[in-house]
Order: sequence, then C-alpha cells, then structure tokens
Amino acid sequence: MSGRIKPLPTRGGCPGKSFVYHFNRSIDDERRLAKEFATMLPEIRLHPLMALLLLALVGCATTQDGADGARLELSGRLIHLDRMAMPPQATALVQVRAFTPDGVEVIASSEQALGGRQVPIPFTAVAPARTGTAAEVVELRAAVELDGRIIRASEPVPVFARSGEVDVGEIMLHQFNALSFGTAFDCGGTEVVFGEIGEHPVMRVDVEQFSMRQTRSASGVRYEAVGDPATVLHAKGSNAVVSVRGETLAECAMASKPAQPFRATGNEPPWIATIDTDTLTLVTEYGAQTRSIALLDTQQSGSVTRYRASDGELALVMTASRGVCHDSMSGMPHPYSVDLASAQGVLRGCGGSPMDLLAGKEWEITRLNDAVPLSDSRITLRFLPEDGRVAGGTSCNRYNAAFELSGESLSFSRAASTMMACPEPVMRQERKFHRVLAGINAFDIDGAGMLVLIGSEGRLFARPMPIEDSN
Repeated sequence: MSGRIKPLPTRGGCPGKSFVYHFNRSIDDERRLAKEFATMLPEIRLHPLMALLLLALVGCATTQDGADGARLELSGRLIHLDRMAMPPQATALVQVRAFTPDGVEVIASSEQALGGRQVPIPFTAVAPARTGTAAEVVELRAAVELDGRIIRASEPVPVFARSGEVDVGEIMLHQFNALSFGTAFDCGGTEVVFGEIGEHPVMRVDVEQFSMRQTRSASGVRYEAVGDPATVLHAKGSNAVVSVRGETLAECAMASKPAQPFRATGNEPPWIATIDTDTLTLVTEYGAQTRSIALLDTQQSGSVTRYRASDGELALVMTASRGVCHDSMSGMPHPYSVDLASAQGVLRGCGGSPMDLLAGKEWEITRLNDAVPLSDSRITLRFLPEDGRVAGGTSCNRYNAAFELSGESLSFSRAASTMMACPEPVMRQERKFHRVLAGINAFDIDGAGMLVLIGSEGRLFARPMPIEDSN
C-alpha cells in the first residue's frame, strides 16, 4: 500500500497540535527492541560494548533545560491491549535518543515505579530544546522492567518537533520475548526465529515456539524439537531447511539488509527514495523536487532495516520490512514494504526489485492450471536475469526462453527446446506447460512463498528450491 497517512509534528512542536507516527508492530520490531533493551535480559549473552551503550535505559529521569530555558517536553500514555495486569513491583522506563553524525545520544529518560498502577500510565520526558540546524533524528521508546528483566517494550516512535510541549499520544507496550534476540530466516513469507534462552536453543515459527536440541549432521548444523523429531531446523551457511511436524516450509534465507542501491517507491502522492552508501535521496512532486540527505544511522535486525537521515532541515526515518509488497497502482510484487516518516507525514510504498523475488532459486512446478504434474515428472524454471532468459526442464526436454520484466508485467517469448521424444502423456504435459508459459503476463508470490504465473492460457504454480540441491 502507498500514500500519506497520519500527520506528524512540524518543527517547533506547537502545543496541543503535535502527533507522532506509530509504526505497525511486527515480530521484527520486537527483535530490534531486544537488541536495544538487552542489558535488561541476563539470560542473553551480550557483547560488553553493546551492554555499555544500552545501560542508559535504566538511568534516573533527565530534565535538563537548554541554556535559554527552552525545552522539548514529551508526554504520553503507556498502554497495552491484553488483559494481563502489570506486576506491582514493575517499573516503567522511557528513553529519548538523538541520532547524530557523531553517534547516538540519550537526551532524556524517565523511570517510575508502578506500585500496582495499571494502564494507561502517563509519563513525561524532558530534554533540552533541539537546535534548529542540528542534523539529527529523535526517537522515543518505552519499556516495563521487572526484577532486572524487560517484560514489555514499545516500538521506536520518531519525534520531529524541536521544542515545546508534544503529546505523543498512546505508546503501545507489547510482551517482550527474549527469543527476539535470535537469528531470523525468511521461509517464503513465513518468519522463523532461532536463538537461545539461557543455554536452551529455541525456534519460533510465526507465533509457535519449540524447544530444540542439536543433533548430528553430515553438513551444516541441525536441530530438532524436543519430543518431536519431525520438527527440524537444518542450517547451512545463510540458508536453512525448516520442517514443522513433518511439513517442510519453503526455502529459508537468513534475513539481511537490502542490497544497495535500494530503491523504494510509492503513490498518491508519488515519491521515490533511494539508499546508496551513506545517502538517502528523495524525489517528489513528479520529479520536480530532489533532495539528498546524509544517513545518520542504519540498523538491521531480523528482516527489518531502519534508516535514519537528516540534513538539519529535513529529518527522515525509513523502515524497510522484508515481505511481499504489492504496488498500489500496478499490483507488481516487491520484496519489501517501506514506510517513510517525516514531519510532513508518513508515506507508504514498496521497495527492492521484483526480480529479487524470482532469481536465485529454482522453481518447481506444482500445478499447471488445476492439474498436478504427472508422477515421476518434474518441470522447473530458473530465472537468469543477467541474460534476460529463463531455463529449465520438463522431465523430457530442456528449454530456455527470453523474458521481460517491466514495472507492470512479466512476459516470456516462445521457448526453444531440445527435441527428445518421450511417452505421450509426458509430451502432452510438456506442450501444455509451454503453451501456458507463452501466455504469461503477470506474477505473484502467495502467502506460502509459492510463485504464481498468471496469463491468458491459465496459471502455473511453483515452489522454490535451493539451486545447489536441484538436479
């Protein structure tokens, strides 16, 4: 989806007229928070330097004024939606950080013992007013601590006001899961997180969690669920094969930062944002306005990458979340959903190249229109973007064809094929495949990570297979 939504505070932070954008929560948001609140999680082994950087979260309230008495006063209310009560011994923590060219600075923090109070929990955090020319991005986050452990945490909330009283509204607290500190894999749209709680390996598939134990493997590292040997994670380098109760998920790839240059686009109003090295370039007004802004910070956790940029006049926070995103005008799928937040509002769009969804794997046909392939037959496709061709086999002959991927469609030329003769049912299936392939004009990736090729002669459905395992 694309477009402008909830407005954000303008510079100056007019009292009573300021709002902040709240990013939609995902599992990846929890993982990102895990890294930043990790000093409160003794179960997790944390690098001492990271712990030192995060220690400020539990500091006492900071209420310093600027030299001229001007302040940035942020207030709001901590809430949660589930019915679990806050423990009476819990403490609410709020931290405000400024990302600058010199690093990250904690500019305000507050701490209050709850003493049995329940949501909504009001809070105030006061920082010196921000100078009008400083290149920085300011963010607020909150957490609830109990016995030295974070039990709830919020997502980051960007604040674009420079001074004055700003009501950030309701800050949603979510249950905090230590496993979020683990490694994320994208399994064809299903997120798998693997990590350790204490000394115990744990795997989470969507919302389901499994206690795991390591087993022998001829290659890579293999774990299976305690009491369920059919639930397995077998990792080889940056890839993994995951099965849940005997059902194997689509090919799993370790989540990583988007390749640069990374391009995101949106509609209504139209915009283009490009990340290249240390710069975010934003194009708006149908190309009439172009602005290049220095990146201050790039943070990747799991399948979410967060870019913070500012030039002193304009501050931007762009979040790219791995997952199929459909362009709101053309319907073309892209590999990332993107939010671009500024003082003027929030734009939503899609990022990355659609080709990244197709290349780098072999696709095995599972359905030709409504028919499954013949037993003992195998039809495959492999996209070769550097050559602009697709190649594969039909269990009888090898073939290749040119393809064209535009901003609105995917099409194939008539395929060239070897001329081996096979039993008539196999040949009939091969002819049907080539007829459907030649009529394709669009594609999609469904919720299970399956490729769907759509055209005038019907549809082809295919599952992803690792190239190194395909024969």
